[in-house]
Amino acid sequence: MKKENQQLSLEVIKRDYPYQYFGAHANEKETVFRVYAPHATYVSLIRDGNGWNNKAEPMTLNAEGIWEITIPEKLTWTEYKYYIENTNNYLETPYKMARIDPFSPQLAVTWGVGGSRNFNSIVGNPSHFQWTNKHLNKGHEPMSIYEMHLSTFHDGNYREIAHKIVDHVGYMGFTHVQIMPPFQTPIHSSWGYLVGCPYAIYERHGTVDDFKYLVNYCHQHGIGVIVDIPLGFGVQDWDCGLASYDGTDIYHHHGAKGWNNQWQSRVYNIGDEYVKNYLAGLCTYLHHELGIDGARIDAVSAQIFYDYDRGFWDWPKNDKEAIPLENWDLFNSIGGDRFFEDRGYWLSEAVDFAGLLFLRDLHARLNHTAPNFITIAEESRRVFPRLACPVSEGGLGFTYAQNMGEMHRIRKYLQIPVADRKIEHIEILIHNNSAEKMVNAMNTHDECANGKTRLITELGSHIPLIGLAALCWFRPGAPMIFQGDEFGEEGWFDVFHGLNWSKTGVNAALHEQQIANNFYDLNKLLNTEPALARHDIKSMVRNGSNNERKWFSFIRWGSDVGFESNNPEDHKDDIIFVRNETPHPVECKAEIYLPCSGEYKVIYNSIDQRYIGVHSYNQHDPYWTIKIDGQFMYIDLHPYQNIAFKQVQG
Repeated sequence: MKKENQQLSLEVIKRDYPYQYFGAHANEKETVFRVYAPHATYVSLIRDGNGWNNKAEPMTLNAEGIWEITIPEKLTWTEYKYYIENTNNYLETPYKMARIDPFSPQLAVTWGVGGSRNFNSIVGNPSHFQWTNKHLNKGHEPMSIYEMHLSTFHDGNYREIAHKIVDHVGYMGFTHVQIMPPFQTPIHSSWGYLVGCPYAIYERHGTVDDFKYLVNYCHQHGIGVIVDIPLGFGVQDWDCGLASYDGTDIYHHHGAKGWNNQWQSRVYNIGDEYVKNYLAGLCTYLHHELGIDGARIDAVSAQIFYDYDRGFWDWPKNDKEAIPLENWDLFNSIGGDRFFEDRGYWLSEAVDFAGLLFLRDLHARLNHTAPNFITIAEESRRVFPRLACPVSEGGLGFTYAQNMGEMHRIRKYLQIPVADRKIEHIEILIHNNSAEKMVNAMNTHDECANGKTRLITELGSHIPLIGLAALCWFRPGAPMIFQGDEFGEEGWFDVFHGLNWSKTGVNAALHEQQIANNFYDLNKLLNTEPALARHDIKSMVRNGSNNERKWFSFIRWGSDVGFESNNPEDHKDDIIFVRNETPHPVECKAEIYLPCSGEYKVIYNSIDQRYIGVHSYNQHDPYWTIKIDGQFMYIDLHPYQNIAFKQVQG
């Protein structure tokens, strides 16, 4: 056990830090192996040292269903497996199989002829890597996120990838990288989401120590690391995964409930105490052992709705009259019930309360095991407005929510002919009364794969893309892009084609340089402007619009004062943002309300030559200053212009 946890009871360690009890643990004198297989009738350790003989080193079962053996050797970095038998008569045929350790920090993979493969667990040494920057020495606000897929970003060792991240992502000014699942998978084409062993780092890019180097190097250069975690489902695999681990479904639901047809995967039984500890402990492990700063929890909708991606009635409908009071209390605290006319049933009938309780319990645990660990709810339905609210206030405890459906609506909006667009369509997306903090994704891997293309390919020009990025960065929340968006990557994403790095540096085309300039400058503003570091929705207020001329404005408050004061000192950090939706100039001056009179300077202008090249309307100082004596500013707007003002401090 780790020294810092010596004062904790064994019960607490198994519940909150299960990776410190289960798995293989070596010291100078011995190595202890423990595995949970409650329905097995025989378990043995097989390894190089015993010739992989399944009778040489049988393990001992205790009353909790845990098998254990101590080998009087230091077996660090050696390979092993558990040989598991289940000869109980409820099985049609006896179960006899060699399985990986569910708590393996890394696996060894051997590929044979015809695509055959073998995965072995490796005894780790958590103290071997010498950290210098284990955790990020700054908060997560402001935050701009660069989502990346390791293999297509740079298909090399984790250490090489670390330097590529710092050289490129760090230079561009992004505060965090969000890595698509870096865990062991037997199916590379799944983008990492069909995880086999969630505690094991994907061996394709090196060892667990190599991955720690990546985290350490990013932290050393001020970049936070977020990883994507599928906590709802895992791969249906017996040599790399956990399916039917001891001959029964100890990790997954049994029958149809334990199977996701869309992703061809197994669904974790999060109502089981051991499985709950296993998955919650993973987040603690990532933070304390791998230095990870946060996690995007994938497919939250699939975890909390029975009817997600199923037919109208191909799921176990809840009996409203039999729902326990505790579940109603939680349900009402995150948003409450409603009737879906188009579906013909109540929300409460389709909610998986075990999923809600698990996510609330996960965050209640993280509050004391890893309070600095942030979580992002990737949730496409958004019927609950309080997922990202503290557990103490009745929420599920996520730090941020990510509205995946919003991207679909924005893309649909951008496809509408400009003359037919309604400003309220876009305003409704960015103005809401949510108490949550949001991650605002301009693009994600999902939005440029599976038949969908990147935004620049869809829009046909980088100029509206420049303005869309500005809107994403100036609205409240943490802006996010997908790798390649920052230099105009075209086409779509798949795991077999890496980024086209010829579009960067001296070889980049002019429009690619301009796109990169825009993201560079937006990140610079994000890291220097106090108003943009406030991610809560209360930091923004609607500031007028004109539906006929297609422009709108909002204010980002730099303090909590708002319109209650007309003292310039109270508004020194406020930002006034104005957006023209059209490719045409606004012929009549736009009337923009101001918190107070004074001298205002342009701090961002999307029609700068750095972003869109030379045009007749941008041949002047794009960062001009204007003296305002009243409460209104009157300005002309140019095609696709997004412009931001701030008071000049005297």
